Amino acid sequence: MKLLRRSLMLAGLAAAIFFGWNAVTRAGEVRIALKGYDPVAYFTDQRPMVGDPQYQYEWDGAVYRFASAQHLSLFKADPDHYLPQYNNWCAASVAKGEKVYGNPEYWLVVDGRLYLFGQPIGPNLMSKDGGMISRANENWPKVSGLPVPPLPDYTRGAGQPQ
Repeated sequence: MKLLRRSLMLAGLAAAIFFGWNAVTRAGEVRIALKGYDPVAYFTDQRPMVGDPQYQYEWDGAVYRFASAQHLSLFKADPDHYLPQYNNWCAASVAKGEKVYGNPEYWLVVDGRLYLFGQPIGPNLMSKDGGMISRANENWPKVSGLPVPPLPDYTRGAGQPQ
């Protein structure tokens, strides 16, 4: 039992490090959203950018980082506009009724909304599938209540997302 608890604690720590935006943290710990990526940059610079700790803001229990004071100001004025849909989970997976970790490197802005994906093919799939967003919106109430999935294998050892 002790070994199981230790394993679960280590898995949770790995989740907090790699997927800080979805990981459960202990009381008092700072949760860095989007792995530290700037949510505004997807809209202003059309690319993912790692935020600077000197420009950060706590919103809804997580700390968001920004590449500039201007991005921080834009976020403060309208956070809901810049936050990824489906609470940072992979939009393609939500459309299939599943919960898979999104990755800030795989993204797409559609109709002024940011969507993350678990794999690099995700943005291309959404671009070709006009019904993906409506299916994801329909599935989201059910998917949001699903348990957090196990961490992908690449978070347990050497290697990066594919």
